[in-house]
Amino acid sequence: MKVKIKKIDSSATIPEKAHDSDFGYDCYAVSEQEIAPNVWKYGLGFAIQLDTEHADYTNFGFTIRPRSSIYKTGMVLANSIGTIDEDYTGEVCVIFYHVLPNMPRYKVGDKICQLHIDTAYKLDFVEVNELTSTRRGSGGFGSSDKKNK
Repeated sequence: MKVKIKKIDSSATIPEKAHDSDFGYDCYAVSEQEIAPNVWKYGLGFAIQLDTEHADYTNFGFTIRPRSSIYKTGMVLANSIGTIDEDYTGEVCVIFYHVLPNMPRYKVGDKICQLHIDTAYKLDFVEVNELTSTRRGSGGFGSSDKKNK
């Protein structure tokens, strides 16, 4: 699946996965602005668009989600999950409430959220007794940032 990406800020990082098997693509802040008391807007420095010229991606869309390690900050993603509408071509930004000011907040250069491609296709759930073993296993909540993976 092809995604067009336009850097709006030269310091922007193309979204990337920490592990090939990860569902989300990590995104980094390139700008920060306090838009109200304890409310912070972070720019990601890029705009995105599905490449619909070469395929039919009518059952797909983008969402922005907080990282599982957000608990290490005093921040909460303002709308829990952000939807990027198909016709939006401006800079992707996220807004966080800094609800616990005694804890750290995100800064420019930090990995602050994940970009997901979502589908509206029907899923078939199959109940099993065991899941296939993986290298990551049950490691979560920021475990991909740890050096001993």
